[in-house]
Amino acid sequence: MLELKNITKVYGKKAALQDVSVAFAPGQIVGLFGENGAGKTTLMKCILGLIGHRGEVTLDGEALGCGNIARISFATCEHSFFPRLSPKAHREFYREHFPRFNDKRFEALMDFFGLPMDKALRSYSVGMQNQFEVVLALSQGADYILMDEPFSAVDHLTKCTLQEELINIRQAENKTVLFVTHDINEAVFLADRVVLLSPRPSTIQKIYEIPLEQKRGRSDPLLLKIAAEIAKDINSGGQDIPNNYWGNL
Repeated sequence: MLELKNITKVYGKKAALQDVSVAFAPGQIVGLFGENGAGKTTLMKCILGLIGHRGEVTLDGEALGCGNIARISFATCEHSFFPRLSPKAHREFYREHFPRFNDKRFEALMDFFGLPMDKALRSYSVGMQNQFEVVLALSQGADYILMDEPFSAVDHLTKCTLQEELINIRQAENKTVLFVTHDINEAVFLADRVVLLSPRPSTIQKIYEIPLEQKRGRSDPLLLKIAAEIAKDINSGGQDIPNNYWGNL
């Protein structure tokens, strides 16, 4: 289990995160939701130890460090790859440093996106670079996959296909996925739970349980109801959202 206890992050005199405590159980897909500037990406960086913070992050009761950090992968729009290297060179690097690297999935996703294997990543467009981040995160072999808006750089059809693939990976391998999104529909369709962060200083405002099997219909009435509930909770006016507002997911 990945557990966060009292995570607090302060920039200067302003708190971005305030006493965030939440646990992510094995085999769950969790959506992290909140308004712009709520600290969603900051929280992910705190989990990985990329920025200093107060509070504890543990994985199966142990602090994250060299011995277990490989159990977590991260797809970020800020990019974590080596821009001068090609995907082929990245594959060799990951094979060497991550014993559970999934070569077959790497090649399948590269083919799916149509990404050239031998070009330096700095020559890729930003959209292609974002896609390659997803390839690495899903291929690393990690138990916990962190994704910061992983589907923002793809068209709708590709997004739907990737969402289904993510569900398949989770079911087949009992992976835990934590993903940031600004799309309520995406959050309720994919997730077992949706965690809503409050405005800054951000803490856990509410957690929504999605009591449906992963193979769910996008227009399921319960999903529409939960989506409307989330929208109401983040709506500053607190006004009710009409039942037919969302249409089909």
